[in-house]
Amino acid sequence: MKQLTIIFITFACLTACKTNNNKQSAYSEQVKQIKILLDSSDLSKAFNGSILIADGQSVLFEESYGSDQNNNPNAIDTKYEIASMGKMFTAVAIKQLEETGKLTLQQTIGEVLNDYPNEEAKSITIKQLLSHVSGLGDFFGPEFDQNKDAIKSLKDYLPFFVNDPLEFNPGERMRYSNAGFIVLGLIIEKLSDTDYNSYITKNILVPIGMNSTGSLSSSAGGGTSTVGDFHRFALALKANELISKESLSSMTTDHYKNGYGYGMSLRDFNGTKIYGHNGGAPGVSGELDMVMGEHLIIITLSNRSPMDGWAQVRTEIRKEFFGSTPETEQFLNTEQVVKTYKAQGFDKASELLSKLDNNISDRNTFRFAEKYAMQGQPEKAIDILKLIVQAYPDQWHPYSFLADFQLQAGQKNEAIKNYKKSLEINPQNEQAIEQLKQLEQ
Repeated sequence: MKQLTIIFITFACLTACKTNNNKQSAYSEQVKQIKILLDSSDLSKAFNGSILIADGQSVLFEESYGSDQNNNPNAIDTKYEIASMGKMFTAVAIKQLEETGKLTLQQTIGEVLNDYPNEEAKSITIKQLLSHVSGLGDFFGPEFDQNKDAIKSLKDYLPFFVNDPLEFNPGERMRYSNAGFIVLGLIIEKLSDTDYNSYITKNILVPIGMNSTGSLSSSAGGGTSTVGDFHRFALALKANELISKESLSSMTTDHYKNGYGYGMSLRDFNGTKIYGHNGGAPGVSGELDMVMGEHLIIITLSNRSPMDGWAQVRTEIRKEFFGSTPETEQFLNTEQVVKTYKAQGFDKASELLSKLDNNISDRNTFRFAEKYAMQGQPEKAIDILKLIVQAYPDQWHPYSFLADFQLQAGQKNEAIKNYKKSLEINPQNEQAIEQLKQLEQ
């Protein structure tokens, strides 16, 4: 890694050279169209957050919309919660330690953390942790929610997952794992002989001038930052100021063919390869998109949940830059169908869904059902699940989820019918088996 003084000089140059002049940019037309779309449609009215689009050092577009939860207007320097976007910092830290010879990615948990409490997990490699193929799961749940205020350090997360059996053999498949990134944080602390936040601050945030990025909640994510700071982070990565070119290449390589590198999500939009990371939670949304081999950087941060305006804006921006993909079409179709349901009811929404060849996203549509359920509107949640069943009649999970919602709404007979339909497609659906056993008793 380059000396700190050199990095400061480089950062000063980047700051001095930064400009909003987009006349020479190859992306000027796309930025123009995005601005027109945001200014002329309802898209920006539902969005509460900030957007920064840059051609390398040159900022082409930076704008803020809406307000925070206290009705304070959002601004470019507004600090947003970043959730899992912080995993990029953890991965960079691991690569820095690798470059200085303090670890290899083939080392196991047991080799670095001798006293790690779970013997079964000690054989997991650092490489497997970085790519979410370790077999470790998550730490979120009712127990965590009840005790999270008592967490003071990374090791305090361990009781929430350390005794859980592995969900699969390491390297066998992918399971996005927040627990795995907690373990990576413990490895960073052990090998650097300092706490996680101190390491990240000294070796990532301070050298590149991320002065608006607050203390991170954990090595799995959390904390606050700004679109400007993420722009600085993207520039530093691309300029190999934090890690070498070879290290960045390994971080952005799909080692396990699961769409994930080392702390980086990897996507291909019509031949354009994107790397970065998103973050989402109730009241939190954000993503950093960097284009491989190009200078384009797109940052979107919001203080609302993903489906409350942020995902819609992010999708339209991607569509403008990278063209339509099956993913974007499904998302936009979902928006149309749900909007029609809200305005005209179930029958019109079902009719539109048929005209769209039943092409909607089950995951994004399900989020609307969850939202209705949380708002105490079970009938509307059930309607949304019925639309998912219409779109995915050969899949078992829509029937099972529909039955869950119907059972909660007191629709016992309908729930039994859909649990049975789910089992016709997947006889191993243990949730349906257990529920039917209880219902039929």
